[in-house]
Amino acid sequence: MSSYDFIFSDKPSTRALRHVIFWVVFSIHFFIQSLLVPGVNEALTPRTPLESLTNISYFLPVYIISVYIFIELIIPKLLFRNRYTIFFISTVALLLFNFAACYLSGLLYEHVELQMPYSQIKFADNKYHAIVNGGFVSVILLAMAGGIKIAKKWFQKQRENEALVQAKLNSELQLLKIQINPRFLFHSLHSVKQHILTNSSQAPKLILQVADLLSYILYESDQTYVPLEKELGIVKDYIALEENTTGENLQTNIMITGEVAGKYVTPLILLSIVEAGYEYFLTIPSQQSFSELMIDIKGDELDFSLTYKNLSGHFVESVFELNKKFEGINKQLSNLHQGHQMVVIESIPEKVTIVLKNLSLHISQLLPGELEITRSAYENV
Repeated sequence: MSSYDFIFSDKPSTRALRHVIFWVVFSIHFFIQSLLVPGVNEALTPRTPLESLTNISYFLPVYIISVYIFIELIIPKLLFRNRYTIFFISTVALLLFNFAACYLSGLLYEHVELQMPYSQIKFADNKYHAIVNGGFVSVILLAMAGGIKIAKKWFQKQRENEALVQAKLNSELQLLKIQINPRFLFHSLHSVKQHILTNSSQAPKLILQVADLLSYILYESDQTYVPLEKELGIVKDYIALEENTTGENLQTNIMITGEVAGKYVTPLILLSIVEAGYEYFLTIPSQQSFSELMIDIKGDELDFSLTYKNLSGHFVESVFELNKKFEGINKQLSNLHQGHQMVVIESIPEKVTIVLKNLSLHISQLLPGELEITRSAYENV
């Protein structure tokens, strides 16, 4: 059994074991206290171990009852529901109950064990049991039990929040997969078919590019991080397929600077930006167009820009539709990087540039598989 299972498992046997260990540890503490610090009338006569165990038996039921009232009723019903005033009043009332109950238990202990008649037992004789056992020990015990209860609740809430965030990121990743334009897939497969029918030497290369792209989108992108080399390779394959399906209407110049090896990036981010940009660019009527992709890697950050130049002189008057295409991508960037990185559209006559500055990269000596955090890792949260 792992430590996490022992602390958080709801199995009856595990819960029982947790509680038994808690009370055993507390009883040992109380036992030692009873040996070292006897009551008022016993200060000159230290208790024997048997007498200490007997002393515990009178007060332990009070502690058990008060602790479970506190952690099973007062904290869940009041504190966790933000009813702070009633929680405070109930806690004070419970402490007063402990004070009174321990005082009565002390009377019984003095009467039975020390053979003192009830009429002769004064408050001074029993104040140790009331003040120390009913006050000091009760406060410490309730604070410990309540602290454990609250800490467990907080930790479980944090794990639930992490699972929700990861589920949201996974949902948005699936959305990015779905958004990879069917137009591109249809035209790519059509182009492959034409090359096969004409026995073109380019057919095998195109088939491999389409297969790699689909495999990456459907399967490899489930990882939290993928090698930057892999993402850039897929982007190049995508652009090559677009150029092949559009013929001479689209020419692309790719420039990548900086150290690529050993860097990891969130999957589909760069590919989705390129795909959304090309989908928009190819809707603009033009006899010939030119695009330029520039990627600059500086340490653990990446600068991205994709520029579209319409060489026929067509003026792009509005980029509203293009901005809409990046809403989903910007949401994922916001979740991954706390809103510090966003895709920005820069537009001037005859040129539109898609810009992403300071995209955070992950640098690690671990193997890519060791960086993987898939949805299954959160199913047991």
